[in-house]
Amino acid sequence: QAVALERAESPEGRRQYRRGVLHREASGGYSVSLVGGAGSHLIASMASSNCLVVIDEEVTEVVAGSQVTVMPLLLSNR
Repeated sequence: QAVALERAESPEGRRQYRRGVLHREASGGYSVSLVGGAGSHLIASMASSNCLVVIDEEVTEVVAGSQVTVMPLLLSNR
């Protein structure tokens, strides 16, 4: 789980896996910012991401400051 740093929209009835950058906060928690759009053809944004943000089928809007599920792509000590 991480705190979303910005708003995102998602079509109803469709689960999305959006590219993101996961940040470790001084408090020990995590925040995440989205990179690129929702298109699967945006390979450059994949290169700069370190996680996927899961937006479930019933969610049409992620509000900045809300908790979201993330799937880390790389493990590091950062």
